Amino acid sequence: MSTDVAPAATRLSALQIARLVGQHPPTEEQRAVIEAPLLPSLVVAGAGSGKTETMAARVVWLVANGLVAPEQVLGLTFTRKAAGELSERVRRRLRALARSAAAEGVELPTGVGVVDELARPHVSTYHAYAASLVSDHALRLGVEPGARLLGEAAQWQLASQVVESWAGDLETSAATSTVVEAVLSLSGALDEHLLDPAGARQGIEAIIADLQATPAGTPPRAPYARVRDLVASLGERARVLDLVADYRARKRAADSLDFGDQVALAARIARDVPEVGAGERDRFRVVLLDEYQDTSYAQLVLLQALFSGGHPVTAVGDPHQSIYGWRGASPGGLARFPAAFPVVVTAPDGTQARRPADVAQLSTSWRNDVAVLDAANHVAAPLRTGAARVEVPRLAPRPGAGQGTVQAVVASTVEDEAEAVAAWVGRRWRPGHAPGGRRTAAVLCRKRSQFEPVRRALRAAGLPVEVVGLGGLLATPEVVDLVAVLQAAHDPTRGDAVVRLLTGARTRLGAADLHALGDWARQGARPAGARVAGVQADVVDERSLVDAVDDPPPPGWRSPAGRELSAAGRHRLAELAGVLRAVRAQQGLSLPELVGEAERLFGLDIEVQARADVTPGRARAHLDAFADVAAEFARGADRPTLGAFLAWLEAADAREDGLELPVTEPDPDAVQVMTVHAAKGLEWDAVAVAGMVDGGLPATAMLGKDGPKDSAWLTGLGVLPYPLRGDADELPLLACAGAESPKELADRVEQLRLDAGDHQVAEERRLAYVAVTRAREDLLLSAAYWGDPKAARRLSPFLTDLVDAGLVDVVARADEPEPGAANPRAALTPAATWPADPFAVDGAAPRRDAVSAAADAVRAALAAVPAPDVGDVPAPRTPDRGLPEGGTNERADAADVADAAGVGREDAGAEDWDALADRLLAEQAARRRGDARVALPAHLSASSLVRLDAQPEQFALGLRRPVPREPSPQARRGTAFHAWVESWYGRATLVDVDDLPGADDDVLPGDPDQAELRAAFLRTPWAHRSPLAVEVDVETTVGGYVLRSRIDAVFADPDRPDVPGAVVVVDWKTGAPPRDTAARASRDLQLAVYRIAWARLTGTDPELVRAAFCYVGAGVTVVPDALPGPEDVARLLAAAAPDGPAAVGGSRAAVRDGSGTGARRGPRP
Repeated sequence: MSTDVAPAATRLSALQIARLVGQHPPTEEQRAVIEAPLLPSLVVAGAGSGKTETMAARVVWLVANGLVAPEQVLGLTFTRKAAGELSERVRRRLRALARSAAAEGVELPTGVGVVDELARPHVSTYHAYAASLVSDHALRLGVEPGARLLGEAAQWQLASQVVESWAGDLETSAATSTVVEAVLSLSGALDEHLLDPAGARQGIEAIIADLQATPAGTPPRAPYARVRDLVASLGERARVLDLVADYRARKRAADSLDFGDQVALAARIARDVPEVGAGERDRFRVVLLDEYQDTSYAQLVLLQALFSGGHPVTAVGDPHQSIYGWRGASPGGLARFPAAFPVVVTAPDGTQARRPADVAQLSTSWRNDVAVLDAANHVAAPLRTGAARVEVPRLAPRPGAGQGTVQAVVASTVEDEAEAVAAWVGRRWRPGHAPGGRRTAAVLCRKRSQFEPVRRALRAAGLPVEVVGLGGLLATPEVVDLVAVLQAAHDPTRGDAVVRLLTGARTRLGAADLHALGDWARQGARPAGARVAGVQADVVDERSLVDAVDDPPPPGWRSPAGRELSAAGRHRLAELAGVLRAVRAQQGLSLPELVGEAERLFGLDIEVQARADVTPGRARAHLDAFADVAAEFARGADRPTLGAFLAWLEAADAREDGLELPVTEPDPDAVQVMTVHAAKGLEWDAVAVAGMVDGGLPATAMLGKDGPKDSAWLTGLGVLPYPLRGDADELPLLACAGAESPKELADRVEQLRLDAGDHQVAEERRLAYVAVTRAREDLLLSAAYWGDPKAARRLSPFLTDLVDAGLVDVVARADEPEPGAANPRAALTPAATWPADPFAVDGAAPRRDAVSAAADAVRAALAAVPAPDVGDVPAPRTPDRGLPEGGTNERADAADVADAAGVGREDAGAEDWDALADRLLAEQAARRRGDARVALPAHLSASSLVRLDAQPEQFALGLRRPVPREPSPQARRGTAFHAWVESWYGRATLVDVDDLPGADDDVLPGDPDQAELRAAFLRTPWAHRSPLAVEVDVETTVGGYVLRSRIDAVFADPDRPDVPGAVVVVDWKTGAPPRDTAARASRDLQLAVYRIAWARLTGTDPELVRAAFCYVGAGVTVVPDALPGPEDVARLLAAAAPDGPAAVGGSRAAVRDGSGTGARRGPRP
């Protein structure tokens, strides 16, 4: 919507507006930017120079003088936080201006101060703006505008499918995961530089041709080897581009896009459809581009196509803060702006001339004190040289700036460095309630791997710490616990999740109890003499841990090794088992509801609120963010099942750094620890920059024999060669032409490595500049000679240059190690107390006494309350959660555990290790003798029962040593087909692990693709019948075992239309029917279980229930004449384990609903 703006009766200056809104008067530099004419312009704004305030003031000035309406202003930046800040500043200023002008009788254009959703500046992120263009105009290029947006995890899953199903020979020794990464990397690079796979392949082949066109000769073997390696690497990348083409084709077929696709598509729309640019220019009469130095080539093309040609575009940026080249930022974007967005001058005769856009500067730092600013200017000085660079002036201090301090500490080891940093921070940081007021502080690191020693040192010094970006959302403790609960409840084989819960802060099972539980899981849960096909037992049977928790040993049980559960351990196991059973019982809920129930049942909502290190308002941030993730998955997934969600989370953990953490403001009363990249845009009173060593900051070592080197595009399966990039002119290039010999060509390749090294050092120097300029008053630069490497590290040239210039006060310096000196850290022995006390962390003052005292006060208050009339009040629990009053857990105490184990003590001797070795050898000998057994788990899927009957030894081996199944095209085909059939009938349900449909289908000769399978299904009579139920998860107990089933579909029996209640259970198979009698008999067991389960679930007479396999690809439906009954299945199970199930107690007969059969979702009428 556009609003007509009446011309202003009085032209207001930037100084007048500042007075009216209560702001400081702008400087001459700021005033020139605020009052600039409506022409293209570039503003070079140094760190802390007030660019956001100046941009907001320009918008207010334009609106106040009637030059534009608020809604005719477009502002673009990179983060939602920055966009929100700019929008909010403009809104506040306009409203303040309207109030002050009315009070003083100053006339303003109509509508100033009325800033609502329809009349307000449009401030957005670059990505969001590109997405809006795609949504509005994608159809102009034949692309559906409603395409689904893929996250990184979904992209990885799709690319994995492409690689695993690829039939061609890639001629590479790279691992599958490396090829998948290369597919995604190259696809993203093609989007960034507006290339297609075919064009990129032609470009790579042209480079290879240039390399091979060198005059022949007799090359020395070593130099020319580099060229041969480069040719081979380029050939591999050319072949990977074929996979990239397939990956992109699959995205199109699925109507899916990623962020890179959105920007590239928006750029193509703007470039190829002139009407779009005309419409955007008409809609937005003024455009502000923030952080322009971080834009990518595709974004530059997009913006130039839309707003070049004299449109009033103001770009604001600082080339010294261009630190995102590694993720696509084009380093020369700012320098190119004046020519890319020229001023168009129309002469009286109608001819037009173009000149470069004007360049303004903001060179006063309103943040840094003098000493900090001097250091920053010195670090950035080498960046001001070079051709084709925009001029960046030295930053000047603000009027009245303090002197500030810049100090350095050089320690011997990283631990010593961290302690020195903590001591320095402790002398400068103050919380908000302290006398003198708050003083903020942060420790910045080049890499996340530097966080831990710093965090430990700060905590040991008694300082509150907030680590930002240590891991993603999935790495936060409360989310890890929540995911473990969901995994353990969903999949009985997830021993890793159960161990997490057993050893976590809530259950805190000690080592002795864990050993006892392990014995029960391996031996105690298996009745004497029970065995499966004679397969030997492993030391740990993770598959049975869930069963062992569900059904712990009876009181008085003792393992052959003499271990037993403590009373406290038994109580805690019972609590955990109750939580898991309760979560399983809720699996009929929607995914978001199930996640919320799991959180509540495990008590995580209470736990996070009880934390002492966060405010109540921030405590739930991670759990709420995870709930949003679950809801988003449920909305966008084709099959929003718990199993699919957990699989997606595993991919996200690997590919998206564990999902993005919620954006929260840093805690002003804590010391932040974060990377320099994460600190951009933030500031603190005191800042320590750790790890100032060569190879640390800068990460590209500068002090090597030949200087800094970088492989650039010479290696890397997923790296797009620089000559193919849109910004190739700004990058180090390889000049093949003119090389007169192979050796000369090899020398040029080596020179490219040196040039690329210098290019990377410049990027690291910009990063150091960003780090230094985060400090308002005090700055500490720290380093340590000894880290993990065997050789001592050298100090960063960035640090030594400042020291040599006299700009840093070195307050402590360890002696530099002699050449060949041993690393003193090699003698350090890591030690930890386990199980850890959740009330004592990193040496900080323990909270247990205080919490226990508070709990005693609550108990005393409860004791004074009259007992209620109804029921009994349960006895209160101790802070250990679940430990009854008066109970102890001495056997789980860390000191007792260490004494019992021997080898865990610091004074453990060779005798302790010998004893442990003897025990391990004895267990191995027992396995060799064949006198160990594998317990049959209490939970079995119907398909597991088939494998037990057909291949008992292989099935038992799978129990003894569970390993992930190799990815199978047949399984993927079956799963996809089952999902399509379910959508054909219009149903969607939850799915259990091991019950993924199609996972056990055999290979059909010719392996028809999905289109053929769907066509074949539509030719079956089942496709045109209405099912009574589809995709029903059901559990039933036979012979003491819980048998899990997933019934594909149930129909009224077409062969018995006159028999009321007669039904047929149909299981879809995408493979071929088995040929031999034994295989058919084993597979019939699956139908038998389905028949039994359906009959019990619905209370139907078993004689009215038949079951059938529909082999879709073969066009055959097989209905066995007779199926085994419950007694037959029970006999099979008894033959495998004569003394009964491994971990089923008397209460397990009724798993869900007390009737012996449980369903998470019943049939639909």
